[in-house]
Amino acid sequence: MGDHRRGGLITNDGVVTRDQVAWDAALLASRLRGRGVRPGDRVLLSADNSAEFVVALLALIAVDASIVLIDHRQSAKEHSRVAAHARARWLLCDDNVLPDDSGVEAVPLSGVLSGMRTPQPADAFADVKEALSFDAWYRREDGLVLWSSGTTGTPKGIVRSGGAVRANIERTQRRMQYVADDVLMPLLPFSHQYGLSIILLWWWTEFTLVVGSSARLDRALDRITEHGVTVVDATPSSYDAMLAIYDKRNRYHGALGSVRMWCVGGAPLSARLAGRFRTVMGKPLLDGYGSSEAGNIALAVGDDPHGVGQALDGIEIEIVDPKGNPVPTGQKGEIVVRTPDYMTALLGPDGELVPVEDRDYRTNDLGWLDEHGNLTVVGRKQAVHRLGHTIYPDALVEKVERCGCQVRVVPFDNERLGSELVFVVADEQGREARYWRHRFTAELADYELPNRVVVVPEFPLNLNGKVDTEALREIARGGGTNASKLLVPYPERLQALRNVVDFLQTHRTEVHELLTELEHHATANGEIDLCIRTLEGAQDEVLRYQPRAVGSTAVFMPSNIPLYAYVLYLLVPSLYSGEVHFRASSKIADLTRKLHALLADVHGLPIHERSVAQREFIAGPVDASEVIVFTGTYHNAEKVRQQLRSDQLFVFFGQGVNPFIVGPDADLRSAIPALIDVRMINSGQDCFGPDRIFVHESIADVFVPALCHYVGKLRHGDNRDVTSDYGSMYYLEAFADSFDYLRRNSEHIVSGGEVSIMDMHLRPTVLDLPLDPKAPAHEMFAPIFNVVRYSTEEELLSVLNSPFYIDRAMGATVYGDMPNVVEFLRKRHCVTVNSTLVDHDDGNKPFGGRGIVANYAALGTKRVAEPLLLSKAVADYLGTLSSAARERELIGAGDHV
Repeated sequence: MGDHRRGGLITNDGVVTRDQVAWDAALLASRLRGRGVRPGDRVLLSADNSAEFVVALLALIAVDASIVLIDHRQSAKEHSRVAAHARARWLLCDDNVLPDDSGVEAVPLSGVLSGMRTPQPADAFADVKEALSFDAWYRREDGLVLWSSGTTGTPKGIVRSGGAVRANIERTQRRMQYVADDVLMPLLPFSHQYGLSIILLWWWTEFTLVVGSSARLDRALDRITEHGVTVVDATPSSYDAMLAIYDKRNRYHGALGSVRMWCVGGAPLSARLAGRFRTVMGKPLLDGYGSSEAGNIALAVGDDPHGVGQALDGIEIEIVDPKGNPVPTGQKGEIVVRTPDYMTALLGPDGELVPVEDRDYRTNDLGWLDEHGNLTVVGRKQAVHRLGHTIYPDALVEKVERCGCQVRVVPFDNERLGSELVFVVADEQGREARYWRHRFTAELADYELPNRVVVVPEFPLNLNGKVDTEALREIARGGGTNASKLLVPYPERLQALRNVVDFLQTHRTEVHELLTELEHHATANGEIDLCIRTLEGAQDEVLRYQPRAVGSTAVFMPSNIPLYAYVLYLLVPSLYSGEVHFRASSKIADLTRKLHALLADVHGLPIHERSVAQREFIAGPVDASEVIVFTGTYHNAEKVRQQLRSDQLFVFFGQGVNPFIVGPDADLRSAIPALIDVRMINSGQDCFGPDRIFVHESIADVFVPALCHYVGKLRHGDNRDVTSDYGSMYYLEAFADSFDYLRRNSEHIVSGGEVSIMDMHLRPTVLDLPLDPKAPAHEMFAPIFNVVRYSTEEELLSVLNSPFYIDRAMGATVYGDMPNVVEFLRKRHCVTVNSTLVDHDDGNKPFGGRGIVANYAALGTKRVAEPLLLSKAVADYLGTLSSAARERELIGAGDHV
């Protein structure tokens, strides 16, 4: 990182130096004084994360204002309510945050700052520092007013002194040990306690701060690599989203090593996310505990964190029972905090300060301390009494979430029992309440069992991203049951699929180890996640298309994606197929058998592996099956299809060119990384990889060198090396074909081309090829980038409209604004625009094109090339569950007559 960035703010628009921030803040402070803002005046600050927010905060501290923070996402009505309660006359805000008619004077930040972006005089900085003195604000009793989350009622105005804010930040710095060389990227709103503390930590510690909207997670990983970020702060849900992006995009693998601390807060951290993050990233999530009332309380550091870590220096934590007596180490109870940073007052009805006399902060949170003083937070206390027992609902949550679900326990008063307990389960699959009740029985004592279980797709959230407890209480009060009806031919098998999901989550390392015999570690991670999502969506898929029951299905398995193929062609079809028989591809037969042996005991389904020659497989299981699935070449598929009866459904998954098209106005910063991601899946050995990359001539001289530059930086390593971007090739035949292809086209190689026969390492290679409408684009199962230049859309369309491309029409990707090309491609292809095919991969939806070599479904002599999903094909060609039932009714009526 260059010196011009050190200690400054990195924004989407460039770098704002510390000197410029100070200059802008001093000028804004002067203008606020000119508008009539005086020391002690209450001023609202409401804006998204930005350099303007930072400048505004420093300016308000400099004028010694009482700063009232409010989330910019709140409604105009709520802004007006807060302004009236706090007796505030001014509001500094984004342009889109304007209150209704409440008498408050709004100062849009963008307008103020845009007029101040002038170079400061060379001798002015000393005067600026004096103008930005914070001494008076540090002495202010109501320096900061924050609002409680409102999850248990109307938000309260929490008042903290400027001195307490500063002291808490100093404690935080001593624990976290930020240094000037650090680059911090907070993905938390600045308008909340911890986000605010990051700004002031930046001002005092002089590290570099990456500033952007906390909602823009799509660029978070890019910014880490672009700016060498060393510390990330985000919520659990943000890390979940980042992991999903990381798994799909190879370019991040091994590229995030600059981060020394991944910090998490704002909501409870689940053991599932913590474990998965450590497996994928190789580093722990560092949890923390704090509140608006007390600031930061405990923060975890180091490579082996426990809970939320130890209390910050000068802060005491005690765990007490319902009577307020201390409990032994390791025992759960209410968390009590004693801190000099505690709030001084609450805002009264007229904005007056109501002093808080009790300095013991009863958090109403449940937790425990280990022998080293590490705190683990379980959740909100809310003790209730039931059947003579004292019960903490969040302690019940901790128990039942071992079942692999998200749960909240909502208590209601009950005259006979003392309390009635309603367990609300967030389950995207919509499994029945009785299913979860059965699972919970094994985890709970009799007196802890739910009175009712309510299933919802997801929990309601408030603006802070936390569960909205009032809305949740309304859901629990209304009760309800899972209304889904199982129109599935073999509904009892749904549990088997759920068992596989649980196994993939709890035995992820074991499955990953097996897959990396064939695949690169990043591909294996992404495949496991995709399989979990597909299994979780299996019930909805079958309910959507309602395929009728078929007696038997026979599957010719592919030579790649072994786990995903097992899910797509064996597990999900078991919901509507009496038996499933499969023959492993000879290229990965040993690995497929290992995988089947690993999963068969988990699901216990009638899925049978047949280790026989292809002729025997056709004569046996294929001949006895109603549905045949074939993955492989078109030529071999046709040979099998010609041996079938006219009543057998044949579903073929073949090959496509999958052209990747870059228009003259394409954003190359997005297009090139996306191309590398999709082409380098499993080190280039994936059917999604584009065999031709068409680039407009006007940008080709920029595109090709840039592609070569980034491809040249890819790091080779063993499949299990988490710092590597790709591994050696696995398939000898594909390696030999690639070697021969490069030899024949050596004059077009512009990058890479090195081959190591010893370990089958083919360096990612870029070729700059001429446009030849007659040249075939054979499927490349290797890390080879075939770039072809084109001059006009007409020239490009003449190639895409050739018989070779029409027959292989499967997927296509377009970067840039090319409506005519997109319209043409959509007639035959699955098309993605400014995103890749992998970004849209969904195992529960049809995929493919209308090229006969790419894929087709056949019944008798009729072949239909179309996007395919096995359950939909069975419903379309063999009938639906409802049509089969109607047929049975008619037959029964006929017999009766």
